[in-house]
Amino acid sequence: MFIKMKRSLSILVLAAVFVLTFAQSVFASDQPVQLTSANLYVYKFGYVGFSGNIEVSNLGNPKTVTIHYTPGDGQWYDTNASYQGPTDSTHEKWSFMVSTDNISNNNPQLTNAQTIQFAIKYEVNGQTYWDNNNGQNYSVSRFNESSTILGKPNVFRAYDDLYENTFSGSVYVKNLVSSKEVKIKYTTDNWNTTKEGYASYSIPANSDGSVEIWGFSFNNIDPSVTQIQYAISYTANGQTYWDNNYGNNYTVNRH
Repeated sequence: MFIKMKRSLSILVLAAVFVLTFAQSVFASDQPVQLTSANLYVYKFGYVGFSGNIEVSNLGNPKTVTIHYTPGDGQWYDTNASYQGPTDSTHEKWSFMVSTDNISNNNPQLTNAQTIQFAIKYEVNGQTYWDNNNGQNYSVSRFNESSTILGKPNVFRAYDDLYENTFSGSVYVKNLVSSKEVKIKYTTDNWNTTKEGYASYSIPANSDGSVEIWGFSFNNIDPSVTQIQYAISYTANGQTYWDNNYGNNYTVNRH
C-alpha cells in the first residue's frame, strides 16, 4: 500500500436488482483496448512504482498487451501486461506493474521519474490496436508521493477494508463538476437487505485535480458480519455512473 493513501478510502455499493441491470462491463466500448486506471507512486524507503489496469476486447488468442512508456530520460521502454480475468463475455482485464528500489536497482529508469508518458499496444490476430489517449499519450506525475489517472471509467474502486465494526474504503472519481455525489450501496446478508451511505472528498489523486479520491467509513457493522458486498455510484451533471465490478459487485471479507 502506498503511503498517504492507505487511510483515504471510499467506495459505493449496488443492490441485487442492479446486478442484472448492469451485468455487462461498465467500461466496454467499440475501442479494442482502453486504459482503466494508472498510478505513479512512491513507497517507503524510495521504492517507485508505475502500475495500471487495462480492458481489452477478447478478439482471439494468443494476444499480447504492452505498455510503451518513457520516464522523461529521452528513451522509450516496453513492459508487458498480464491477463487477470474476464470482465464480461467479450472483454478481459489486464494489469501491469513496473517498480524499482534503492537496494536491487531494478528498473533504474524509474528512480528519478517525475512524469511518465505512455500508450498501450494490443496485438491479436495479426492486428495491432493502440490506446494512446487520442494521440496525446497518457501521463502520470508525482504528487505528494502519489498520482492517479483514469481512462475510460468515471468512477473506479481504489481500496476496501472490513475490520472490527468498520467498513471503509476509497474511490477514484473524475472531477467532472464541482457539485457531485458518491454513494455506497451495500449488503451484509447477501442482498436480503441493503444499506446506503455517502462518501466524502478526501484529497486530489493527481497534480491537475482531474481525478479525486473520496473516502468513507461506516462503523456500525455487526461483529457477526464476515462479508460485505457492495457497488459504487457517482452522480454528476444529472448523470449517474457505476462501478459494480463488471456486474459482479465487490466483496470484502473480514480480516
